[in-house]
Amino acid sequence: MFKDSLFSILSEEKSDSQATLRIRLNANHPIYTGHFPGDAITPGVCIVQIAVDLFSHLRGNDYRLVAAKNVKFINIIKPNEYPEVNYQLSWDKNEAGDYTLKGVVAYEDKTFTKISVTVTA
Repeated sequence: MFKDSLFSILSEEKSDSQATLRIRLNANHPIYTGHFPGDAITPGVCIVQIAVDLFSHLRGNDYRLVAAKNVKFINIIKPNEYPEVNYQLSWDKNEAGDYTLKGVVAYEDKTFTKISVTVTA
């Protein structure tokens, strides 16, 4: 959904059930003109959707959010201040065939967001 428009993937390290991806945010994306002009802040819903987009990329399938179990926004992501962030993701498949996706969005020692959501194909 947002891949290659709001963000691009710079690097990825992946194993069977976890991955770390470094992304670059596009501070010129139209979302930032309304959130907020002159002081761009990455909307929380976009931070969560990026996690889902990254999971879709990693799994080679389109997934969508079906439940947000726990999402904690700890620090603001300003794309002009932090143009690159890391998404550390892990996942488990449940009995229904959906995935519980957990993640931490951070840059160096600064944590921005912690996510626990359910996604389905």
